[in-house]
Amino acid sequence: MVTEQESNEEDRKEPEFNIEPGDLGGLMAEYPHIREWVEQFEAEHGSRPIYYGPLDRDAKSVSPRNLIYATKPPCFAHVYSPPEGAEGAGNTFWFGLEPTITEEEDDIRDRIVERLLRDAPQKERFDNDAEFIAMIHEMMDEMTTTTSSSLLSNPVVNQARELIGMGEAPIKVTPEQLDRLKYVVVRDLVNNGPLETLLADEMLEDIHSIGLSRINMDHKVFPMLTSNIAFKDQELLTKYLRSMSERIGRPVSDSKPIVDGALLDGSRINIIYSDDVSIQGSSFTIRKFAEETISIIQLIKWKTLSAQMAAYIWLGLESGMSMLVSGETASGKTTTLNAVLPFIDHNVKIYTAEDTPEVKVAHTIWQRLITRDSKNEDSRVEMFDLLKAALRSRPRYIIIGEIRGVEGAIAFQAMQTGHPVVGTFHASNIVKLIQRFTGDPINVPARFFDNLNFAIFQEVVEAPGGGVARRITGVSEVIGFDKTADGILTRNMFEWDPVADEVYFRGMFQSDMLENKIAPRMGFRSKRDIYDELQRRTEAIQRMCDRDLTHYDDVFDLLDVYYKEGWDRFAAALETWTGVNH
Repeated sequence: MVTEQESNEEDRKEPEFNIEPGDLGGLMAEYPHIREWVEQFEAEHGSRPIYYGPLDRDAKSVSPRNLIYATKPPCFAHVYSPPEGAEGAGNTFWFGLEPTITEEEDDIRDRIVERLLRDAPQKERFDNDAEFIAMIHEMMDEMTTTTSSSLLSNPVVNQARELIGMGEAPIKVTPEQLDRLKYVVVRDLVNNGPLETLLADEMLEDIHSIGLSRINMDHKVFPMLTSNIAFKDQELLTKYLRSMSERIGRPVSDSKPIVDGALLDGSRINIIYSDDVSIQGSSFTIRKFAEETISIIQLIKWKTLSAQMAAYIWLGLESGMSMLVSGETASGKTTTLNAVLPFIDHNVKIYTAEDTPEVKVAHTIWQRLITRDSKNEDSRVEMFDLLKAALRSRPRYIIIGEIRGVEGAIAFQAMQTGHPVVGTFHASNIVKLIQRFTGDPINVPARFFDNLNFAIFQEVVEAPGGGVARRITGVSEVIGFDKTADGILTRNMFEWDPVADEVYFRGMFQSDMLENKIAPRMGFRSKRDIYDELQRRTEAIQRMCDRDLTHYDDVFDLLDVYYKEGWDRFAAALETWTGVNH
């Protein structure tokens, strides 16, 4: 008998990839484009890269820095820092490695695509990308014939065959050519075109493209990297940006040169189209998000927060408290927001409102809405409209992807009417957060501010040993409005010590939210008993860390046991859970 957990694990399995780290020879034998690249690189630079395997943060200590790592085979990446005295010394370069085609094969590709576009409408409908790709591969098998050597079919002969009823001649290719052509055709028609190798790399955080210059990237392990990818001419760049903007449903034009949207993998893209606005030529920035949602346990293991802080958030969200995740740009706010959402009761309805779809909710009852841009004001749907609609939908929680302006006032109205709100915001500490909310353009009255229960503050900091890391540097409770002081009372619950790189709980026997709001809801006779409950949950979360249950689905499914079957079953499941990665 196959359990639901085992069935889910089967669905998540990736295609097998059996090349062991260090086996560059095996990698070259398996992937001809890697062999060609390594041979060319070695001839030019006099050194051969190592094969690292899937990349981890320990790779930053590899010296000399000359390594190939797996992204999504057949895509790989090669990171190289030239030695002192060599051209480019002091920089780190990133090379995207993928199957490529020759000029002759480029002509074959064009003819294949022409036939695909002509004949695909007669094929059966497909429901997802996997079915679309399978259909393309099947059609390419039908329209080609493999031989030991490739010969371009003669168009004149093809026309003659059609006139006498013999049909189109199959396109002759070698098996190796067909493999490369399948990759390139799918890359361009279904996936991300010339940016496929970049978007396949989960270690990239931000991708910056300005005009025809080489694309640069922020990397999770290495410093700012310069890639081997650049657009050949302005026409190709313009065509790509138009196509990309249409695919994300936010067409760019000379009259509307700046758009924001989300790619199919959830990554956020900002396009600045037109050299009137971007002097060095059209540009775009992609902020990548991991395809697999990062769990709260993974964040704890990365030291973004502590197990005790996670237990505190768990108590808050289970009890219907309103919370904001606040911090600077690229501090990891959305990642943290997604990671804490499984703490919300799994038996309730969740409503999300976003400009770009980034929030990921695994709850069964999830109403997901996004804004809609339009030149016609009557058909435009803004965040303000979504939040007003949320109040009529009666959800348990309203999740706002990002609060930027006047919709913040509606968020506080929702809190006042008993709808807990969770969202992200740009402010580095509780004082600045209050200043921004109570000032223009949001203008939340100070006396209403205690509807927000607590806020967590996240920053990008220097990681031990170099590089950058994300840390939740503080958690503050909002106690209420003090008429005497004419101000809002707050109290810090958690503080991060940058020297020790540790988080300390400052709220023992001092938490207004735990003692006066959550303890009564949970039925504790003594409000101080809530701290024992905090400790019990801290130990449970730490046990998940010790057992390395870092996969998002494991965390959600375990919490699902808690919300549907109670603490005892949850505690038992915690000890026997096999885990996705085990």
